[in-house]
Amino acid sequence: MLDEMMHKARVFEELIKARLEVDVSGLVAGVRARLESQLQMQPIPVDADLGDRQGPLGWGRVRTTAWEAPRYRKIVLTQVSMRPIIEGFALVVLPAPRLQAPVFACDLMALPTRVSVNADVYGAPELSRDLLAPLGESFVRLGAARGPKWSDSIASGVGLHAKVSPRTVDDAFGALTSALARYLDVVGGLPEGSGGAQAQKEFFQLFHEHGPRRGPLGRIFGASWAERYSRLIFE
Repeated sequence: MLDEMMHKARVFEELIKARLEVDVSGLVAGVRARLESQLQMQPIPVDADLGDRQGPLGWGRVRTTAWEAPRYRKIVLTQVSMRPIIEGFALVVLPAPRLQAPVFACDLMALPTRVSVNADVYGAPELSRDLLAPLGESFVRLGAARGPKWSDSIASGVGLHAKVSPRTVDDAFGALTSALARYLDVVGGLPEGSGGAQAQKEFFQLFHEHGPRRGPLGRIFGASWAERYSRLIFE
């Protein structure tokens, strides 16, 4: 029993070390580089306290940048730094409502001993069902499961929703950026038509209800700030 306890302690120590070595700023730079390589983005003004907000007593920081681009109404990238509890980023891509296109959302959050990664498209089945299907096998290899139950009505059903070891963060990030690249490639060729505006309305309603306002950001930064932040990224 003592040997088993010592083994578990070593594994825990190794996971903590691997977690602290995750370069979140580098991952954020990688996502931004991917966006800039495929889109002609122009900044959208963001209120100062939403663009860069520090937590109580200087602990914790949330930085958010927003853009628009041809065929895209809004692109919002957030970096969360609450080391050592949680660090990561979230990205939401809202296409022009005139397009027959779903919404794309992803996040990667490094927790004390694991990494949570999500990437999916949201909209009616005819908009979302097949878009990420070619990446399904790579998602399964990472242990992908269903996303949150509250998003079932608009999720694709084949997205990336996994919790992995910090040792495999590079694989998780690679799968996430592959999903982003696939989405941008597909949306670049989608026609105008109905469905896109409704997809964005349903996406906002669900994610605004169940997203940051109910999580740690709302508790740390306050309900008013969380309400405005949620509207910035989801609406």
